[in-house]
This record gives sequence, C-alpha cells and structure tokens, in this order.
Amino acid sequence: MALKLTEREINTRLQKLRNYERLYPRLKRRCEKLERENKELRRALEQECRERLETVEALKLQIEELREMVFGRKRGDGDDAGSSAPSLSDDHPPQEKKTRSSLSYRRSLPKEEAITQETFHGIDRCPDCGEPLADLRGVVRYLEDIVLPALRGKTVEKKTIETGFCRKCRRWHSAIPISKQMTALGDNVRQRIVHCITVLSMTFETVRRDLKDAFDIDVSDGEIVLILTGEAAKLLPEYHDIDARIRGSPAKHLDETSWPVQKEGEGNWGWVKTASDTCATLFRLGRSRGKGNAQALHSDKGQPTITDDYGAYDFLGEDQALCWAHPKRKFKDLATSVALESERRDHCARFYEHFCRLLREVKTIVRSPYNQEERRKEADRLRPRIRKLCTPCPADPRKLATLKATFLKRTEAYLLCVRLPNIPLTNNKAERALRPLVIKRKLSFGSKTQKGADVMSILLSVCSTLRQQKPRNFYEAYREIVRKWKPT
Repeated sequence: MALKLTEREINTRLQKLRNYERLYPRLKRRCEKLERENKELRRALEQECRERLETVEALKLQIEELREMVFGRKRGDGDDAGSSAPSLSDDHPPQEKKTRSSLSYRRSLPKEEAITQETFHGIDRCPDCGEPLADLRGVVRYLEDIVLPALRGKTVEKKTIETGFCRKCRRWHSAIPISKQMTALGDNVRQRIVHCITVLSMTFETVRRDLKDAFDIDVSDGEIVLILTGEAAKLLPEYHDIDARIRGSPAKHLDETSWPVQKEGEGNWGWVKTASDTCATLFRLGRSRGKGNAQALHSDKGQPTITDDYGAYDFLGEDQALCWAHPKRKFKDLATSVALESERRDHCARFYEHFCRLLREVKTIVRSPYNQEERRKEADRLRPRIRKLCTPCPADPRKLATLKATFLKRTEAYLLCVRLPNIPLTNNKAERALRPLVIKRKLSFGSKTQKGADVMSILLSVCSTLRQQKPRNFYEAYREIVRKWKPT
C-alpha cells in the first residue's frame, strides 16, 4: 500500500530539495577551492621539505669541511687512499714499494778524507781476572759528531785599520772600509741567521737562543732585523734573476695563502710563483688577495699559467690552465661524505668513479709525446665526454650540481694541458712551495711591517730556491750567490 504524504510534508521536502539545489553549487565550488588549496599547500610543503633537506645537507657538508679544517683528516683519508683514482703528482710518479735491506737502516761509512781524528783503544789483560789476552785483533768503528763552538770558544778578530790623509785629494783614506759599529757580527753569523729564519722557520726568540747556546753570541731583535735587511739587499739581484728564470720556463704556477702584516701593510696575503720545469720560486708577501697582485706576477703575457679556480685569475683567459687536483678532491669528499644519505652518497661515488676514468685518460695523454694534431683530436674527443659527465641529474646534491656546472663552464681551461705541451696537470708545485710559508706563519704570525714582509719575500725566494736545488752545502751555495752579485 503506497504511503500518501500530506501537503505539509510535501512542502517540507520540496523546501529541502530547493535548499540542496541552491547549496550544492556553492559547496561544490568550496570543495574544489579547498582541493586546490590542499594541492598547493602540499606542493609548498614538499618544496619546503626539499629545500630544508638540501639546506641541512649543505650545512652538514660545511660542518664536515670545518671539522677537517680544525681537526684534520683521519689517517688513511688521503686524496687517493682506498680508491682506484690515479695519483696526480707529476713530479713524483707512483713507484713500487721496494724491500729495504738491513744495511739501509745503518749509517754509511765515512770516506777516508772525511776522517779528522784517529784514536786507538788497547787492551792486553782481562778486566775481570787480570790474565794476559791472546789473539788480539783490531775492530774499526767510526764516530760522527759535531763541534760546538760554545764549548771550544768563538773567534773574535781585533782589526787595526790604518788610515791616512791625502794632501792632494784633501781626503782621509783607510785600508778597508770602517764600519760605524765598534763590534760587528761576521758573515758566518749573518748567514746562520738567514738560514734559521728562512729554511728552519725559526722565530727571533729561537734564533737568539740558538746563537747563545751553540755559539755563545748575544744578539738582539734589532740586530736580527738589520742583518736580514742587509742580506736582502745583497740578494735583491738574485730575486730578479729568479723572476727572469720563471718567465723563461714553459709555464708557471700561481697560488696564495694568508700572511698577516700588523701595521703599514698592503694586505694580509702572500703570493707565490714557481716555474713548471725548475725549482725557481718567487714570493710576494704582505699583499692583498685582489686581482692586481695576480696581474703583477703574470709579467709574461704569453706564458701559460697553472692555477686553481680562484676568481682573481679569470683575467688570464686562454693562457690559464686549471688544476685537476682541486675538483678531484672535492668530488672525492662528496663520494665519502658521511653527511649525505646513503643513496645520494652512492650516486656521488658513481660519479667519482667516472671522473677518475676520465682523469686517468687525460693523465695518459699528457704524459705521451706531444703531437699538435693528435692532441687537438684528443681534446675534441674529450669535450663531449665532459659535457655528458657533467650533465645535471635530479639525484645530484646541490654541491655536486654546482661543481659539475663549474667544471663544465671551465672545460677549456682544464683541457689546456692536453692542447699545449709541457703543461702540468696540477698546481701541486705552487702548493708545495707554500707549505714552509704556512708553517712559518703559524710560528711567527707573519710580519710586523710591510718593509719586513718585503725583506722576507726576497730571503724566502732565494733560500727556498736554494733548498729545492739540494746543494752540497747551503752556506757554500749562499756564498756563491753573494759573490756572484757583489759589485766589483
């Protein structure tokens, strides 16, 4: 039996239907609006989470770099440790480890002409019972030692210099030049001070202590400054000669490190320039880190220059060759970084393996005999490979993407060692030249004045070049240079 509705119920239901028809479009629009807002908020949240993760990742990498700067790398975390990557040292190619003999751990026998004293130690009776000994034999042993002047006495020379008056010239003359000081230090002491300051990286305090303990000579800081200034004046021609030798080399290396100057300084940085084929090394201390100092060192405009990717060297243009060791080290750090998640670290490790294969090929090409046409073909073959290797990937961490873009942008500078002859693959030579300067900076904290920085520039340039030449004796080589430029 059908249910019959009353007029009131029908009107009520019709009223509800009209309300639904009126509210439905409004609710539909509101629902669609909320759905769009939800999607936008989800996208914004995903973008924010992604940016936050990238920021956290970048901060972790920076903390990891700062930790290495403060505490150093762990043992075994060297540039090539635990990887199949090629070594980038062109001057010292990898050699097979040789087994050392037992004799290599003992001192070599001195030559006969080096023997300065002979002593005989005899024995004829047993020290225990007093019986005469039979079958007496002689056993030869050598004892090397040094002579301490403080125990034997220092040399003090009293000079009586005769002077006379020329009635014709109306001038006084002396047999030898007369110094203003009544007591002066000789050449040996001066050279000893230069050797201690430059080669041994000693401070003024340790130099004073060394002269007092070993030679019984008292010297003040002012005397040390005057001695260093005078020796630098003697070596200034050799300083310019070193610069000329670097300009005559196939290529040069440039690098910089901090060198504080307390007052009157032009800057708090030290620059180094080295020849690619010799040990000639030139320093400029107390300068700024600006482009002008790099331009001052780039005196020969047509000479290729090996540098790192510091912006002050961008003016070099086609003459600039970039160091392969710097990007390799950065890619290696990403491949082994504990700050990255495992998937992203594995991605960086795979990229690093491909980069090492590329580097191995470049190293083989650079070490092969130079042929201009063949090298041009090799460079043409490597360009698309570098382009493909450095193509951005969604899985790249932000730092890896930046390093890829930079490497791709500077492809021609990295391939200059392939296109031209006698161009080293790395800038390691300049970095090795800076290491003694960094050690000296940590001990002496730089220079007090700009004049002191200029004096140190000359002395370090000459003595560093001498030290790398490995002469038979530093003092003999130093005296030869002084005699070479002594005015006649």
